Amino acid sequence: MTAGLQHSPRLLLTSLHIENFRNLDSASLEPLPGLNWLFGENGAGKTSVLEAIHVLARGRSFRANSISPLIRDGARELRVVARTANPEARAGVERSASEWTGRINRQPTTKMSEFARLLPLVLVDPENHALVEGAPAIRRSFLDWGLFHVEQSYLSDWKRYSRLLRQRNAALRTQAAPALLQALEQPMAEAAAAVEALRARYVSALQAGLASLESELEFHVDTIALSYRPSAHTAEEYLARWLETRDRDLEQGFTRDGPHRGDLSIRAGDRMAAPRLSRGQMKLVALMLKLAQMGLASSADCEPVLLLDDPVSELDGYHLDRLLTWLRVQPNQAWITAVARTEDAGAGLFHVEQGKILQVL
Repeated sequence: MTAGLQHSPRLLLTSLHIENFRNLDSASLEPLPGLNWLFGENGAGKTSVLEAIHVLARGRSFRANSISPLIRDGARELRVVARTANPEARAGVERSASEWTGRINRQPTTKMSEFARLLPLVLVDPENHALVEGAPAIRRSFLDWGLFHVEQSYLSDWKRYSRLLRQRNAALRTQAAPALLQALEQPMAEAAAAVEALRARYVSALQAGLASLESELEFHVDTIALSYRPSAHTAEEYLARWLETRDRDLEQGFTRDGPHRGDLSIRAGDRMAAPRLSRGQMKLVALMLKLAQMGLASSADCEPVLLLDDPVSELDGYHLDRLLTWLRVQPNQAWITAVARTEDAGAGLFHVEQGKILQVL
C-alpha cells in the first residue's frame, strides 16, 4: 500500500480531559505511550473513557446512536479535549444534544475527517464479532476506514461516487430520461472503478498482514482467507451493468449495484467463516483483522491508537497472554479496560470508581 494522508508520527495521546460524559463529571488523564489499563467495577466508567476518545476522533459513540445519552445528567453539554505527542496537535469537541463545536489547535473546524486524521483509532469491543457475521455495511465501513488512512485518493473517489450515486437515485425516482442517466453514469462508473480497485488492493494487503499476524500471535483459529467481492471491476463493466439493470432500477427508484453494495469475503479454511466458526472464534478472527488493519496504518506512519474494551472477559488466558505480549512490542498506544487491577510493568494504570479516575501509575 502507498502512504495516504499525511500524518505526524507518534499520534498517541499525551493528555485527555473529559467533562460531563455519562457518569464522568471531570477527569484528566496523562497516559503512557504503550499500554494503559483502566480498571474498576462494572459501571464505574471505564468504557466511558474509551467512548469519549471515540467521540473525539469520530464524532459518534460506539455504544449509543445519539449524543443525548452521553451527556451527564444535569449537564447541558459534554466536552473532550486531548493532546498528542505532536506538540502542535490539540483537539477538542463540545457536544450538546443539538449542537457540535470542534477545534483543532484552537481553530474551529466542522470537518470530522480532520479529527479522524489527527487521531486514528482502532476499536475492539465485545461486539467485534459483527465484523465477521454482521451485515456487509459493517465490513465496508471497516475497509473504508482503513483506506482513508493509507490511500491519498480514496476519500475523494468515494465522495465523488457517493455524490453521483445520490444524483442517479434522484433521477431514477423521477423517471428521468435515458440521456440524463447516461450523463451521470459515465463519471459515476469511473469513480466506482477507482473505489473498487483501491478496496481490492487493500484487501490483498490485509491478507498479507494477516498471514504475518497468524505466525506472530499463534491464535487457535483456522487459516483465514480474504477476498473482495465487487459488483463489477472496470468502468466499462459498470456502464454495461447499469444499462442492463436500468429498468429494474427505475422501477425500484434506486441503484442496486455498485461499491455501496460491495462486501469483504472472510473464509476459515475452505468454508465461509460466519456459519463455520463459534462466536468466540469469530471474535478472534475479528481481532486479527483489526490488528492487521492497525499494522497497515502504522506502516503508513499513522500508528492508530487501539481501544480494547474488556479483553480479559472476551479472551481465554492463552489468547489474552499472546495478545498482550504482541502489543508490548508494537509502536501503538493502547487503552484497555478490565475489572481487576493488572500488574503490567511499564504500563499506565488508572483506577475508575463511581465516575472518578485516579492515576495509579
